[in-house]
Amino acid sequence: MTEEEKKSVATLEGNTSEVDEEVVPLVDIPEDPEDDEATTAEEETERGKKPFILKKNIIQKSMRDRRDEGEWVPRTQLGMMVKGGHIRTLSEALNCGLPLRESQIVDTLMGDTLVDEVLKVNMVQRMTDSGRRTRFSITVVVGNVNGYVGLGSARGKEVGPTIKKAIDNAKLNMIELVRGCGSWECGCMNPHSLPFKVIGKSGSTEVTLRPAPRGVGLAVGDVAKKILKLAGINDVWGFSRGQTKTTVNNARAVIDALKGTNLVKVQRSKRIELKHLSGPIVVDQVATDIGGGDQ
Repeated sequence: MTEEEKKSVATLEGNTSEVDEEVVPLVDIPEDPEDDEATTAEEETERGKKPFILKKNIIQKSMRDRRDEGEWVPRTQLGMMVKGGHIRTLSEALNCGLPLRESQIVDTLMGDTLVDEVLKVNMVQRMTDSGRRTRFSITVVVGNVNGYVGLGSARGKEVGPTIKKAIDNAKLNMIELVRGCGSWECGCMNPHSLPFKVIGKSGSTEVTLRPAPRGVGLAVGDVAKKILKLAGINDVWGFSRGQTKTTVNNARAVIDALKGTNLVKVQRSKRIELKHLSGPIVVDQVATDIGGGDQ
């Protein structure tokens, strides 16, 4: 620093005395390196991640718009496979090994063939500081009357939305059952009944279903009759014990018994010989089976 610069600094500070040589020069102080790193990080974020964030927001907005328009946008791998046409039947969807987590999958594969029926509407009330609160617990069964049936339940404050939620849960619990003619009194070899005796249990309720000859009908309780009707079974004998008045446990026991038709191992040659059919039955196939049985 020259003497002229030192004098000018002293004059500005109001000191006309001789300036000490150790006066710090007026030099620009560098910024904190941490601030530089923060600025750099912000710039990198703006430059590198901003396009990705914008793209992600655009995709989410388009998906949201499609949902608002009523179009189904799948979120699971199974849903994408169904949407893309790789899986065309509910049997393939249930046997592919992927979990069924979207009710729209069943709607897409089954179409308008599904029928639902409310088994029980239970109203529960409780007192709180703000007053009496009412909630509903609803149990619904869903089936196509041709080899598929599901049971679901839900809870809510209003009846209508709760029933809809229970129907969606029932679609997620769809099962495929095996039908046949397991009664030695009939021998028609047509899938109008069960192929063998099955037992289901839920809580203290135990339900036993046995094959019956053609014309017997559904000789079971009211709850089991609704489920078996939507499952596509025409003739069956049933026996139950335990707290059968508990509608939910009774319905779950019947579903558990129907699951047993898939758990029993039967040789493929015997399945063909006894005509055990799994899933839906085509009308032409039934006519052929009836013709073969009459002969």
